[in-house]
Amino acid sequence: MAQGARGGLSARTPPGSTSAKASEMSGQIEGAASKPSFFARVGGKVSAVVANNLRPGAGIYSLGYGIAAGVFLSGLVYAGRTMNILLFDHDYYKIQSRKRYYEKQLLFSREQEETQAAHYLASLSAEYNPAATRMPFAPLADRFRF
Repeated sequence: MAQGARGGLSARTPPGSTSAKASEMSGQIEGAASKPSFFARVGGKVSAVVANNLRPGAGIYSLGYGIAAGVFLSGLVYAGRTMNILLFDHDYYKIQSRKRYYEKQLLFSREQEETQAAHYLASLSAEYNPAATRMPFAPLADRFRF
């Protein structure tokens, strides 16, 4: 199986010998095995396109780098605002105090309204005259009695 510089068989092996046939057969088998499939070729082309576009200086690389930097900076801003609120936001306590005071006022005013409504009903019942609800010369219906 001696091969020459160009990849062919050397002059030492006669063309009709079994080693020459074995060499040709192994070349055919190796050639058949080395031929890539359709998906391997397509995958190779896709990976080459991706590799060319993901190197520094390419447009897609620059866009991806910018997006990653934007996400990182947004995270820093979010963390900074959170720390500012946790450490330096004293307006929160003022607003909560005002909300509690407002809630107390609201409860007090509701109690006042309930009391006024009860007094109004009591004054109406004091003026209630069941005889005025009966028909003339007829007995008073049971539904009008207390």
